[in-house]
Amino acid sequence: MVEKQQTKVLTPGAGGKPAGDGKSRALNNKQQKNSAQAAQPKKRRFTFFNDVIAELKKVTWPTRQETIRLTLIVIGMCLVMGALLGIIDYGFSELVAKVFLSGK
Repeated sequence: MVEKQQTKVLTPGAGGKPAGDGKSRALNNKQQKNSAQAAQPKKRRFTFFNDVIAELKKVTWPTRQETIRLTLIVIGMCLVMGALLGIIDYGFSELVAKVFLSGK
């Protein structure tokens, strides 16, 4: 014989609790959180800035030599790509002038 298992119907978004009972508690918790947040907005701002400073202290900053080397690589690549795009643009300009404007 096969036994049937009972299942509970749960509402989505209610934290996995059955419907009904948890609504008043959820509203009460939201009201408490909102009143606590409204009471301490300045404290949150200062906490945020303290957290930002703490995270910036954890960053491994590049050395001066690495910064100079990487900056030169970026400038060099910009020059190479600019020259390449300039040559391609000039080529297309000449092609369009010869094909479409050949009568002038």
